Amino acid sequence: MVILIGVTGEMRGQVVLSIDKKKACEIASRMMMGMPVPELDDMAISAISELGNMIMGNAATVFSVRNIGIDITPPTVGRGTGKIDTMYTKNIAIPLLTDDSEVFMEMNIAMKIG
Repeated sequence: MVILIGVTGEMRGQVVLSIDKKKACEIASRMMMGMPVPELDDMAISAISELGNMIMGNAATVFSVRNIGIDITPPTVGRGTGKIDTMYTKNIAIPLLTDDSEVFMEMNIAMKIG
């Protein structure tokens, strides 16, 4: 699944967070106080979307401290197989790791300044 979040302001572009179904269920379970999440229902998707908001909200705060004003759009969730291409700008892919160095999510960033 993917979570797409747009960025506006002094930097413009999009961030795509990609995660496989199993990891998404595990994360949603942790975010919902350990409640089992065997499938990506509406509640689980909401939890994963909120994770995207948390990641990008923190990034917006970091930029703000550096006097770079950005806003983020509400997340859009995509599921299934497919391919996302951007011609907007070059893409940077960043693997997000657990404490034991396991990749649990990939963040793809495509931004322009100004």
